[in-house]
Amino acid sequence: MMSRSTDTDFRWYRSKIDWWLVPLLALPPIASVVVLVATIQAGDRGELPWAIAAMVLVSAFYLGLVFPMRYGIGSDLLIVRFGLCRQKVALARIIKVTPIRNPLGSPALSLDRFKIEYGKGQFQSVEISPAHREQFLEDLASQAGLVRRGNGLERTAV
Repeated sequence: MMSRSTDTDFRWYRSKIDWWLVPLLALPPIASVVVLVATIQAGDRGELPWAIAAMVLVSAFYLGLVFPMRYGIGSDLLIVRFGLCRQKVALARIIKVTPIRNPLGSPALSLDRFKIEYGKGQFQSVEISPAHREQFLEDLASQAGLVRRGNGLERTAV
């Protein structure tokens, strides 16, 4: 029987958050609260369910897909956690780790990212943005058997 890993079996790294992203992330929750309060103060009972629904929807989105955003390195797995979602990558499958600045969607709150490739093709990689980049690279290299190549990591030929 396979043993289950717990959060304490991993070294966790929080996501770096770019300063310009903070107001963008804060705007939807603040706006939904303002709309709810304004609706309550106006006494508009017909619009109240819509205001509550908007606030619940924004909260569900943030809790379901954004927070917490962190990355864990264990003895044989890299876990990318974003909200309720978890993506698991076997450390033995990691081929290359490259610094990138791709603005497209990924579980990262900064453009200062690493692309972790663990197979061939577009869907065999993940982009992350650990706050403590150097420590993350050191730990990942140590646990996954990768070697440092410039600002990234690579698996050497066996």
